[in-house]
Amino acid sequence: MSKPKARNSDDPATGELIARVQAGDIEFYEEVVRRYQTSVLQVVSGMLYDRNNTEELAQQVFVNAYLHLDSFDVARDFGPWIRTIARNAVREHLRTTSRYTRRLEAYATMLEVQLADNDRAAAHEERLREQLAHCLGKLSERSAALVQMRYQKSQSFADMARGLGTSAGALRNQLSRTRAKLRACIEKAGGAG
Repeated sequence: MSKPKARNSDDPATGELIARVQAGDIEFYEEVVRRYQTSVLQVVSGMLYDRNNTEELAQQVFVNAYLHLDSFDVARDFGPWIRTIARNAVREHLRTTSRYTRRLEAYATMLEVQLADNDRAAAHEERLREQLAHCLGKLSERSAALVQMRYQKSQSFADMARGLGTSAGALRNQLSRTRAKLRACIEKAGGAG
């Protein structure tokens, strides 16, 4: 009976380690990571300039390499292969980040436009309120009372007619004329449109 080969020899060649991982001994991949971690981190940090994402991306490089390890030829040098994966991962990250940044900038611009529109609309609304208050002050007491009952107190024409001792139709006509006066006053003040 032959003696089994030692699985943890002190410093087996990288190709041998990778061959073992390809054969299913995945615990040897940890040693591969340890050997090439500095090299991968240098590539990623040199291209990325972002410490937070550098380590995360370096880990992803080793995951990607592991997932494609079956296509690696153990007769070749592992260093250039893993560094190429690292460069490609950084490029993809930068492309994705760039697209995300462009979308974010477009969204921010859209929000700024909406806020500016809202500010303009709010300013216009405020001017209209001020002009309406000014024009309401020019109405007769009865006309101002009709506007208040109908629009501030939300009374129905029937309730208003009972309270004032007149018909609902007459109140509708009076309120229509009052609205026309208010509209003309506001337009004269420059508030319409």
